Amino acid sequence: MSAISDLRIRCGHCRAVFPCPIAFADLASLEAAIAAGLVASCPSCGQTVVCSLENMMWRNADGSGGGLWA
Repeated sequence: MSAISDLRIRCGHCRAVFPCPIAFADLASLEAAIAAGLVASCPSCGQTVVCSLENMMWRNADGSGGGLWA
């Protein structure tokens, strides 16, 4: 499994896209964090964003992407 090199979140309230404040080694660790209730605060509007694979996008070190970029 390829390492995640860039991870971003889209706010459901204001639609801003911002970097995830936590780095994840791979998709499995990201999925585990989402299952555990990963949340982030949108820097644009201040709303709490409940993270899911549907509102996140990532680039892997090998150049492939996932989520909203896929």
